[in-house]
Amino acid sequence: MTKDEPEVRETIISILEEAIKSEIESEEKYRHAAGLACDTRVRDFFISLAKMEREHKEQLTAQLEELRAQMTIVGEMNQMFT
Repeated sequence: MTKDEPEVRETIISILEEAIKSEIESEEKYRHAAGLACDTRVRDFFISLAKMEREHKEQLTAQLEELRAQMTIVGEMNQMFT
């Protein structure tokens, strides 16, 4: 199996989608914890963790969009030659 096969790309897409969901859930948990924290240092810590999770989600989303765009282009090119 080569790295360009559709099954591999679909697996990568699935992994990225799951990772994005995980980042969203973690961000929500950290924001919730920040809301519960009485100490400002603890609250700020949880807010910084939530921001990191959001940044991770944004990075993963960008990679997912790029992969999907590449797959669309490859699919269109394949249709032109079949």
